[in-house]
Amino acid sequence: MRVVFDSRQTHYKNPLGCVKAGESVKLRLEIPKQYTPTRAWVIFQEFYSEKDFAVEMQYKGENEEVVIFECEVKFQDVNIHEYYFSFVDDYGTPKFVQKRSSSFEGEIRENKEGVNWQLTVYEATETHSNMQNGIMYQIFPDRFCKYGDVKNPPADRMYRVWEGMPFYKQNQIGQDFFGGNLQGIIHRLKYLKSLGVTVLYFNPIWLAASNHRYDQADYRTIDSLLGTEQDFREMVEKAHKLGMIVILDAVLNHTGADSVYFNKYNRYPELGAYNSKESPYYDWYCFKEYPEKYKSWWGFVEHPTINQNSQSFQRFMFGESGVIDYWFSLGIDGLRLDVPDELPNFTLNLVYEAVKRNGKPITIIGEVWEDASNKCNYGHRMEYFLGNQLTSVMNYPVKNAILAYIRYSGAWANHLKETLITIFLENYPREIAYSLMNFVTSHDTVRAITKLAGSEVDDHDMEWQSKHDTLTREEYLLGRKRLMLAYSMIYFLPGIPSIFYGDESGISGQKDAFCRKPFNWGRRDKKLTKFFRELGKFRNSEKEFLKDADFGVIHIDGEICILERRKANRRLIYIANISERKLEISQYGILEKSQMVFSMCNTIGNSYVDSLEAMILEEL
Repeated sequence: MRVVFDSRQTHYKNPLGCVKAGESVKLRLEIPKQYTPTRAWVIFQEFYSEKDFAVEMQYKGENEEVVIFECEVKFQDVNIHEYYFSFVDDYGTPKFVQKRSSSFEGEIRENKEGVNWQLTVYEATETHSNMQNGIMYQIFPDRFCKYGDVKNPPADRMYRVWEGMPFYKQNQIGQDFFGGNLQGIIHRLKYLKSLGVTVLYFNPIWLAASNHRYDQADYRTIDSLLGTEQDFREMVEKAHKLGMIVILDAVLNHTGADSVYFNKYNRYPELGAYNSKESPYYDWYCFKEYPEKYKSWWGFVEHPTINQNSQSFQRFMFGESGVIDYWFSLGIDGLRLDVPDELPNFTLNLVYEAVKRNGKPITIIGEVWEDASNKCNYGHRMEYFLGNQLTSVMNYPVKNAILAYIRYSGAWANHLKETLITIFLENYPREIAYSLMNFVTSHDTVRAITKLAGSEVDDHDMEWQSKHDTLTREEYLLGRKRLMLAYSMIYFLPGIPSIFYGDESGISGQKDAFCRKPFNWGRRDKKLTKFFRELGKFRNSEKEFLKDADFGVIHIDGEICILERRKANRRLIYIANISERKLEISQYGILEKSQMVFSMCNTIGNSYVDSLEAMILEEL
């Protein structure tokens, strides 16, 4: 079928992908002569808006098959646009060109009810270099490592034996503490260095009633179970000496009901918003019927929502000597924002300005579960990538596509291909795409090894999950090989690969709370840990190349995935065999001029890649 337009070919669109504000984009249509086109337009529509404008395309000639139209459009302002084409024939009948399903090519339609292309016009942001060429390690502080004695641990908490299973009953989730602490992290910094880690991301460390600490009680007080401010400064200083930067979780949408600011249970001497309308924090919250009915995050009454319009809250959090300034005074290098979808754009701009004020390369990672370039929420469009908000997001779309492909292959092959192109090449600005947090497990998801080989959780309840949480030996061995494939892939992609604590040791688990087990240091999977160390050596040895080498998808089908990174005269090729048989790779024409760089296989030099294994070749 004749190509009319393809947003992934410079012949039809140049430059490819996003454009910076002030830059121009050239577009070209090649309409089959049978349609007798006489005039053509490209129509841009502001995303999540009815605002649009049309640009007439210039007639550029024709040949025996097609009539050619071209135009060049310059965008001065940051924005997100959808675009499609229209043309009329010599009878004046309108036709439309929109995206073909599961493709970036165009198809001619009688109506305009199809899918449009996206064009992101953005302002470039600069982030820390470790986010492009490093390795991230995510730590859930209560479960990573316990070392030494804790002074004066809070008396009203439920403390558990380290090797135990987290409580999973609905009224107990988040209420049990295993006692992981900052000294435990300090004790394991050299271990993390052996994995090649250069970025440490911590789930919240502030005083809170729950073990996950997303219900902060005091933004300026480190939970005493974790340690002291001095412990934290020591940890940051030692991490920096090992070449690691430190990212802290920031929860700005809500606090805990059991907090200094709300004080529902009268734990604190100061009047909270729940105690009195005279409280300095009263306008931080949105009361419907004071004091019992108030707006809360997704209806969880223990998480009262913060009124982002509160000038008092804005000064407290974002102002000079405010909370963000305080966090950076402890030596941190960046933030990960919890549920930024719940925040208005002006709050995200305030976060950016506060981080920028602290004089470091700006690193702000957003927790976004969908395509973050065009996310809309609560009736407004988010502006994450247009400049002055985020420098990275958690790459959930690629995570989900990789795991589905490795486990189920088949129909998921095209989904993976489309997702990789959409995220890394089409919708995300290059600066963002090359700083993305690429992961396969997080504190909010089923452990990847379980997702890849265990029972699918679907909508099953906690009791079902508890009975299906432990993998059989056969499931574990299969899951381990698939986990290696998944991690080898994210170590090859643009952005930064992220390890959720214990994945490198074989920790399995269904959803929260099962995915948040304590790290059992006495029962590590040494083979898996060795593999992660080898991956780390590969990634760090190639960091100058991988940080900005062009990315491409060569071939993905139900058995094999072949990706590439290319810069100047050098090319690395990633090959993953997700099938249960050996696959010949000579047909792809890459063996004769290639040598092995890194391999999961024992078949270096052979013309095949073994089942459930991957290799990375260098083209000479």
